[in-house]
Amino acid sequence: MKVREQGNSLVVTVPKKFGIKSGTEVVAVKGRDGSFYYVPKMSNPFTDPNVTFNHDKEEFDDSTVGREEI
Repeated sequence: MKVREQGNSLVVTVPKKFGIKSGTEVVAVKGRDGSFYYVPKMSNPFTDPNVTFNHDKEEFDDSTVGREEI
């Protein structure tokens, strides 16, 4: 792969064999050693209507075992 200029940006072409769909949003991460990689951008779970944080049952037991008075 080769980095090229396009306007005021640098572009890295991704081979089709990687299977990434056109229009996929990615986040660029630069390493300390000058390396870089791209990861798919994830949606914000707090604004996604398909994600729920409500639970039908209590997740924690409210017992006091191990906290007896002496």
